[in-house]
Amino acid sequence: MVAEIARGLADLQVAPLTGAGDTPGAWVDVPGARSLSFNVESDSDELEGDNEIIAKVRNPKSLTGSIEIGRINLAALAVMLGGQVETGGVSGVTKLDELAGSDISFYAIAGQAPGVDVSGSAYRVVIPKALTTSGLDETMEVNAWNTPTLDFEGLAVDGILLTREQYEDASDIPTS
Repeated sequence: MVAEIARGLADLQVAPLTGAGDTPGAWVDVPGARSLSFNVESDSDELEGDNEIIAKVRNPKSLTGSIEIGRINLAALAVMLGGQVETGGVSGVTKLDELAGSDISFYAIAGQAPGVDVSGSAYRVVIPKALTTSGLDETMEVNAWNTPTLDFEGLAVDGILLTREQYEDASDIPTS
């Protein structure tokens, strides 16, 4: 496969990282995912002397991004925000408390877009380690959809910030 024309976001899943090896635990679906956006960037620094550039270095790359969801799944939010989903108390009530503390909850992200150039193909991005830095931002207002968003930063695992994959035959997430 030489190129992929990806359109949309067909699947988004997150997995808590467990243990010292940053190993993904069980993948959790983020239903109704509306967007996964991410940006890899790097700065450079120049040394000037005698009215010319005499050296230039590139600083390490960084990754930032955001997720917007259309359906609220407390299990997925618990992976991205930390905490435990609880069922109990009032019958039929499931809850996720967002604590005021600064617990750190690292997780992996996998997003997949269907390919439109070849039937059944797909383009997948896996971010092996992320940390929510802002959000969940929600707006509940009359005659409007509540589509929460959050921002994250990616961290390298074994020097890898993200992996891009092309599939001739789309396979389902979760990834290994």
